[in-house]
Amino acid sequence: MRKNSTNKLMTLNFWRMCVANLLLYTSVYMLFPLLPFVKGEQLGVSAGQVGSMFLVFAMAMFAVGPFHAYLVDEYKRKHVLLYSTFIMLTAVLGYAFVDSYTKFLLLAAVQGACFGLATTAGITVAIDITTSARRSAGNMVYAWVARLGMLVGVVLGIGMYKMYGFRMVTYLSVATGLAGIFFASRVYVAFRAPIGVSLCNMDRFLLPRAWVPAINMLLIAFAPGALLPLMFVGDYWSLAALAVLVFIT
Repeated sequence: MRKNSTNKLMTLNFWRMCVANLLLYTSVYMLFPLLPFVKGEQLGVSAGQVGSMFLVFAMAMFAVGPFHAYLVDEYKRKHVLLYSTFIMLTAVLGYAFVDSYTKFLLLAAVQGACFGLATTAGITVAIDITTSARRSAGNMVYAWVARLGMLVGVVLGIGMYKMYGFRMVTYLSVATGLAGIFFASRVYVAFRAPIGVSLCNMDRFLLPRAWVPAINMLLIAFAPGALLPLMFVGDYWSLAALAVLVFIT
């Protein structure tokens, strides 16, 4: 009876993490197709200039990678997930009030760094609460939930913008992220003693044999990214194409 109860608890924890992951990606991708156009007009700069925020976002996201192993070893992994998500949401809220291009890029850097920490910490927590026999299946489900969150976020963000405007989308993005924090906070993660990881650890971040799959995924992700602006300007055929691309990659 105790074994069955434990399995049930672990399954419940895993699905809570899946919901938290879905809400995290939905929150972030709600704003991605809107920011270059909306903030470009508000800040008086071109959409291309504002689009450079994605480069800043990506650079910040990868910059924190070498420190992730230390953080999840030194501190509770769930806390790394919760706190990084919360700080990310404060940056998202700042998009509604930012009044200069420089501040906008700073918010993008904070959002990217915290999103990188939150996603990697979330994966670590999901692995910790999944039994070794179900780990491969669990990782697959967790990844598919993230893809679903991307698609839901894009569709929801564009739809809400057309009905209520950018500021309301920002508030909804923050509310969605807070709901994700709630689900993640309900997950029980067993204590693990620290193993003494160094502050900056590249061997736990960059694997030489992973470069080819990483480049492959980068090229595949380029196609959905190229379709997002078309959706914003009214080319809704790209919505169907984006849905297909997201679910086959």
